[in-house]
Amino acid sequence: MSEELRPEGQLHPEERLRPPPPEELVAAMRSALEDNPSPTAVEVLEAAEHLLDRVLRTDCETRASALDLLTVDALMTHALELAAKDPLLLDKLPEQAMQRIASHPRQ
Repeated sequence: MSEELRPEGQLHPEERLRPPPPEELVAAMRSALEDNPSPTAVEVLEAAEHLLDRVLRTDCETRASALDLLTVDALMTHALELAAKDPLLLDKLPEQAMQRIASHPRQ
């Protein structure tokens, strides 16, 4: 895969996972990140929130929303993985992420 989803020196999410995630999920993550080749943990969290907002404004209980919901989950996981590389972020981002996601209104 030519585009990155990580800061310099970190593995692509698909390189760490065996088997690698489906190409559709990787493409959806890149799209949510607006093809940012090296997003920060906060930028990944913000992308997850933006996509979650969009999903919650639709009929998210249908199969059509499955890829978007999986993408939100993958983005949240990636944000926490990035935060784990930075002691200052690791101390704050997980709690911040939970609070921010939990505060999203259900439509």
